[in-house]
Amino acid sequence: MKKNVKGFIGLFSGIAAFVLIIAALAVPTNPLNGTSLALHGSANTTMAMIAGVLGIAAIVFGIMSRKDADKTGPRKAGVIVGVFAIIFALIAGGICSLSKTFVDYANGKLDTSVVQMDDSQKKDLDKLVDQLRQQYPEK
Repeated sequence: MKKNVKGFIGLFSGIAAFVLIIAALAVPTNPLNGTSLALHGSANTTMAMIAGVLGIAAIVFGIMSRKDADKTGPRKAGVIVGVFAIIFALIAGGICSLSKTFVDYANGKLDTSVVQMDDSQKKDLDKLVDQLRQQYPEK
């Protein structure tokens, strides 16, 4: 019996994508200056992007394994997991990017998207940053 190697590669790529998505959302890497709080940063966004690439690889390897003798099992699971991994990677990437933009603003690294805001929106963000600094004082 021939093993479906491409199907297993697709399945394991999909599983690795979900591990990266969980790590991107669960492990904050960018500290907020003046507080003990850390939020998502560029490392988290990178993990989410890599998870999306692994999701695509899972689908590609699942489709490539169609010509193998085994038409079920890891091939179908890899394609299904790959589709969900891409969807969740896009959501995780968006969350991590927004969080990174907020932390960059709070740390004084002005981003072009934040600079284009009007003064009332900047005041609201400044109030939120002050509240976070009061709630999570530096240790």
